[in-house]
Formats: sequence, structure tokens, C-alpha cells
Amino acid sequence: MRRININKNHIESIKKKKKLLLFLSIFLIFIIFTLKYFNIYPFTSNLLSYKRINILIVGCDEIENHGRADTIAFLSISPKTKDALILSIPRDLRVEIPGRNMDKINHAYAYGGKDLLIKTVSQFLDLPVHFYAVADFNGFVEIINQLGGVEIDVEKEMHYIDNAGGLNINLHPGEQLLDGEKALQYIRFRHDKLGDLGRIKRQQKLALATIDKLMHLDMISKIPPMLDNLKDYIETNIKVQNIVTLAGLFKDASKGHFRTATVQGEPVYISGISYLQPDIEEVQKWIKSLTYGMNIGVKVEVLNGSGGSGIAHRIARELEMQGFEIVNIDNADNFNYQKTEIIIHSKKVNIDGEFKKIFNNFSIIKRYDENEKSDLTVILGKDEEN
Repeated sequence: MRRININKNHIESIKKKKKLLLFLSIFLIFIIFTLKYFNIYPFTSNLLSYKRINILIVGCDEIENHGRADTIAFLSISPKTKDALILSIPRDLRVEIPGRNMDKINHAYAYGGKDLLIKTVSQFLDLPVHFYAVADFNGFVEIINQLGGVEIDVEKEMHYIDNAGGLNINLHPGEQLLDGEKALQYIRFRHDKLGDLGRIKRQQKLALATIDKLMHLDMISKIPPMLDNLKDYIETNIKVQNIVTLAGLFKDASKGHFRTATVQGEPVYISGISYLQPDIEEVQKWIKSLTYGMNIGVKVEVLNGSGGSGIAHRIARELEMQGFEIVNIDNADNFNYQKTEIIIHSKKVNIDGEFKKIFNNFSIIKRYDENEKSDLTVILGKDEEN
């Protein structure tokens, strides 16, 4: 009898193992079919082979008929270092549009859609554009709603009505959860003294808040079905598995990995039309420093030790062109510095020849302190006034 019980127990054990194996097999098949349904195969994504991934992001009033490009942004991502640059391109920037001569950059989209705009931006920045994403206003509203809204600290009262343009902005200051409609009002408002510049800053602020929400682990699983719901609102050549790969890449990244910048230009009037005129050579050099330079992420404090007017801001601008992040511009403890001092606080700083060309004369002081807010302090002396 004991032998029979042992055999029965053994048989029951085998049955349980078979049931477990069957369950695991069904579960595995379910996972495979789910991945196939959403076309998610991270191992088929070749994004990690890119040195940098450049994505053109366009917000417009209408996709089908090549409406106006209201927002143009260039997103450059490094899969290796996990840093990302969000570069805002003002729509009034005067650039050469292939086949159309000089014109406002946002006109490229109206003339030839995404293809002409991609050519224009790539030529202007002298950088390749690998992917694109175009969304109209309805698509933007739907994206924010799909995320459940975005937390934004609205900095001031924003009120504006344009019945002809279908624009009704009514926002109050304070931290709040903006739904799609309110978020669209927030980034379209430009009726104050800051104009389009203030609008661009709000776009960057909202972009960082949206990215921060997207990068959370609990959101990654929602990306494929969310994109499926948005397919009628967004035109893009980025595959779902690539978006999931990027989200997974940055899910543990801090906000410090995302930087924002804006292409600058001088206001000019040509034939009665207002433009922003950029220095193309300077812009291209600046962008390459921001994306490929060795100084990315190096924090610099610039102090005026000579008393010369505007000297600190001038040097800070030149350092920014080389990719440094300027964290403070101020006066030094006195204006009696005869010679510029470069104080190095972090061992990751590597001063190269291009950096040295900025200064007339200087001395280097190594004072390593990882608790300093800056990696490098530049105290400008009277030698820089010449």
C-alpha cells in the first residue's frame, strides 16, 4: 500500500509540473504575440549603433494640407552617454530653403511639407536628420490627454482671445495639472513683451515635463497602446520598438541629462517683413559643440574680476559656444585681478586648445572639490579688457 501511495504522489507531482510547464508555455506565447502585435522587438532596434540620433519634431495647425509649422524643434540624443539636447528653432529664422531662396524657416513646411523642412533644417544646422515626427494641434492635445495631463507651474496670468484663429487662452498662475487643451494654450501664448521667445521657453518647459512623465517605468508599458491611439494624429517614421527602446534607455536618467537651447538671430526687417537673421557659421559651430563636443555637461561659473563692462557675459557666450553649461555670471570678490584665473574643481574637466584661445592670458589653479556647484570657475582679469 505504501508503494502505491508513493507512486500516486509521484504521478501527482508529474501532473503539477506538466500543468506549470503548460502555463509557462501559454504565457510565453502570449508575450510573443503581444510583442508581435505591437511590433516591439527591442533586439531589432539599431538605435544603439548611432553615435547620435537626430529627430526633427514639428507642430503645425494642419498635417494633411501642409499647414503652417508653428513649432520646430531638433532633438539630438546620444544612446551612449544618455544625454539629449532639445534645440528650439524660431519659426521666423531667415534661412535658405532649397529651391525657394531665403525665407522664414517655417515656410519650408508650407512649400514642401516635412521633406522640404527636413532638407532645410539639415542644411541650416549642417547635421543629418534621421527621424521625424509631425503632430497637429489635435494630436498634441490627444498626446497630453493620453498621458493623463502634465504638471506645470504656470508663471503668470495668460489671457488672449482670437475668434478668427479659434484661439481662446485663459490660464491662471500656479502649479497645476494641465490637460491637452490647457497645455496647448500654455505653449501658444505669446502676447506679452517676451513674444515668441517666451513661447519657446514655455515649449521647452512643457517638453521637459512631458519627457519626465514618459520616462517613468509605469509609462513605458503604456507607450505602444498610446501610440496606437495616436496614429491618426501623428505622422512619423519612428517605429514603435525604437520609441520603446529610447524610453527604456532614459527611464532611469535624471532631468540633468536633458538640455534645452534656442537658435539665436538678430531682428531685421527686409522688404517690410520681420525676420530673425542668424549667423549661420556661428550657429553650426555652436550646435556641433553642444552635440559632439567634449565640454557637454561641464558647469562653468564666470566672474568679473576686472570691472570691465559686459566682459563676463561676452566670455560666457564664447564658452557656451563650445558646449559648456554656464551656471552663474557675477562679479568676483574684487575688481583688482590683473590676470585671469581658471580654477578647476572637477577632475573630469579637460581644458583643450579651443578653450585656451578664448583668453589673452591666464593661470590655471587646480582646487578639486566635488561639492562645488560648478566644475570650473573663471575669474576674468584686466588682461581680458584689451
